[in-house]
Amino acid sequence: MRYEVVEDTGEWIVRSDGCELARYPDQDAALHDVADRLRDADGSTPASLSVRYQSKAG
Repeated sequence: MRYEVVEDTGEWIVRSDGCELARYPDQDAALHDVADRLRDADGSTPASLSVRYQSKAG
């Protein structure tokens, strides 16, 4: 299972395999969501997490 947390216009989006699972107003809530999902996942299946931040215009 691949999880991705993406910052987008002030929201944090949790995605898995290209599908949006949830949106949160802060990064901590999004990361807690993924942690809960990983705890409940089948431990025999590999899992990964990536975090993408919105680029800051200078």
